[in-house]
Amino acid sequence: MQLRCPHCSTVLEIQSAAGTQVQCPTCSGVFLVPDMPAAPAASAAPVIQTRPKSPGRKSAPAPSKPPQSATPGGEGEEAVEGEAGISFFKQHEKLIFNIVAGGVGAVALFLVFAVAKYLIMGSGGGGEEVEVVATETNTNVGNKIQDVLDKSENDDNYYVNWSDASKSAKYMDGLRVKVHHIDWGEVRGQDEKGELVTSGRPFMVVYLELANRSNKPIDFKTWYGTEFKSPAGFRTAQLSDEQRNIYYPLRFDDIAKLKWNTPEKTFEPKEEGTDSVVFDVGENFDPKTVQNLYLDLPGQAIGDGGSFRFKVPRSMIEGLD
Repeated sequence: MQLRCPHCSTVLEIQSAAGTQVQCPTCSGVFLVPDMPAAPAASAAPVIQTRPKSPGRKSAPAPSKPPQSATPGGEGEEAVEGEAGISFFKQHEKLIFNIVAGGVGAVALFLVFAVAKYLIMGSGGGGEEVEVVATETNTNVGNKIQDVLDKSENDDNYYVNWSDASKSAKYMDGLRVKVHHIDWGEVRGQDEKGELVTSGRPFMVVYLELANRSNKPIDFKTWYGTEFKSPAGFRTAQLSDEQRNIYYPLRFDDIAKLKWNTPEKTFEPKEEGTDSVVFDVGENFDPKTVQNLYLDLPGQAIGDGGSFRFKVPRSMIEGLD
């Protein structure tokens, strides 16, 4: 069944029994599964509507168990003298069938895991094994920005290059990405009719400059409201601060055109463009405490598996003061 997290409003696929505690994978909030969950209520923003990413998905149904064939021989059938071998088989046919079926199932399960490991590690051999722990109701598993920040500070063997957004851009497969600025304020855009719409309350909006610095076309898909599929699960753009506060990626239902946003585009060599991403904050957010923001943009936007990572100083964040 699907439930909406009471802490962050993310729609989750819940399989736990009623009355048990579950933890939201997005905000780590804990809540009880009700006896009769109500249908998720649509969140209403003052002017334009938003929907948080990381929507719940229905898991694939479990394969049905193949029916077992009936055991020959009626109940209470006695062994005939001189046919001990046949009688033994008749008496224990069900047991023998289960043993054989179990052996075949074990072999099939082994082959499935072997193929999965081969696909994850690659056919070239010597690759590093990746632990796939993502589910279809989770995002950023294995790449949560708070975990990355903690490891980069506490583990000397774990290095993360957070580029200073005020001084440098990031390159990946020929695409140059630079943070122009971040705005803490109302989001403005146009609806389907081209009329101006506003959010009515402040959000964090990241404005980016893009440029193709390669000699070949680059297919690009926006980071705004996009959930990218990766080998370890699903990824979105992420934003956090030094206090590890979570900034939730959002998409507005009522905005057809967002300022600076490029939904999907093929950048020709030397062509330039822009993109924008919107984030919400927690209830206890205090703009005065923000000194730096950490931005993680999935490389899947151009078909790569890495990340564009930036450290954005307060001087580049407008509207906090």
